[in-house]
Amino acid sequence: MNGIVLFEDDGYLRLLPLVYWRSVFELRIGRKIVLDRLAQQLELPITGVWTRDWVAAVAAQRCGAPANGPIEEGTVLVNGRWLLDENVEFPDAPCAGMIDDEVAYIVCDAELAGHLTAVDLLKASRQERALHGVPRVEAKGRLLRYPWDVIGQLSDLLARDWQPVDACVEAEIDPRLVLEPADRIHVGQRVQMHPTALIDASSGPIFISHDARVGAYAVIEGPAYIGPGTQVNPHAWLHGGVAAGPLCKLGGEIDGCVIHAYTNKQHGGFLGHAYVGSWVNIGAGATNSDLKNTYSPVRVPLNRTETDTEQMLFGAIIGDHAKIGINATLPTGAVIGFAAMAASGRVLPKFVPSFAWVTDDGTASGKPDRLLDVATRMMVRRNIDMTDEEVELFFELAERFRSLEHKGG
Repeated sequence: MNGIVLFEDDGYLRLLPLVYWRSVFELRIGRKIVLDRLAQQLELPITGVWTRDWVAAVAAQRCGAPANGPIEEGTVLVNGRWLLDENVEFPDAPCAGMIDDEVAYIVCDAELAGHLTAVDLLKASRQERALHGVPRVEAKGRLLRYPWDVIGQLSDLLARDWQPVDACVEAEIDPRLVLEPADRIHVGQRVQMHPTALIDASSGPIFISHDARVGAYAVIEGPAYIGPGTQVNPHAWLHGGVAAGPLCKLGGEIDGCVIHAYTNKQHGGFLGHAYVGSWVNIGAGATNSDLKNTYSPVRVPLNRTETDTEQMLFGAIIGDHAKIGINATLPTGAVIGFAAMAASGRVLPKFVPSFAWVTDDGTASGKPDRLLDVATRMMVRRNIDMTDEEVELFFELAERFRSLEHKGG
């Protein structure tokens, strides 16, 4: 084997708006992003990524691998939505591993490596033609199809990520601090924890990464992953399976959520069963609903199309660089688009388009220049500059999102 090249297919459409600003391989699944999870499980180096052309430059930067380049005989193309629970032994080339009717991986011989391209795999009809005549076998595992697949399995994913060797306390902490049970808790180097905090791993393991801070009377119930440099504010309550970070600020009640890097949800208010992108700010008192009054399955307006999650608990999908104002209320199964500004005293619409500006006067299209200024200001506060490639992607998304958020988007 010459290594792994991760690829995207048209399944990325069901993961919007979370994959406007990132490739599918950068989504957090439990304690790790997909790229790191697959590299560890397959025990092969990631030598490249195949993604949408408009995401390629940013994906190459963040994934540390060339994007959309040629491949060699012996390369294994791996679907970036593939979730594994066990080791895999790939068959001889040529071969495609299938889960239901979708491709999980392709083991390439010289002929396949010579004619396959990233574009071939991004559309089902073109993919089928490109793989015509290639032997197929049943693949292990499952393919990530919707954001709520992660949220519904988050506690189990975090529990499976835990290894007995993770159990240790590397920081100097107050001896009055109770960490129980000790064999399911990791506290990284330079972590600061107030002695009144409660770290309760009785329901699942807790991994607190290096340089995190946990404030007075904060409660963290396992399973949980607190990423590097993340701040858990005083009186915060994290429970039900939480994976957050790196460098997030967390407060209030957070139940069963994935929260990507540099997002602030540091004030009072409830955030439940939500998948949240990076560089999001959720204002003081903002709250979402994750359960319908009828206790029936939650429906989500994915790309404006109502989709049944088949889950009783699901709160929201919040795209990167979204800003949610103080005391905002998100209805059950809400979708907040990329770079949307939602600041209304009323219950927010269930679907807020990307680049929208929502106030009590209604929903208007925000100006990309103004929204980019907001995004860069938030990043500068963390001493990070948006790269030229990210700026280019931001403006590309401002033109592209309408065709993806269909039904009048």
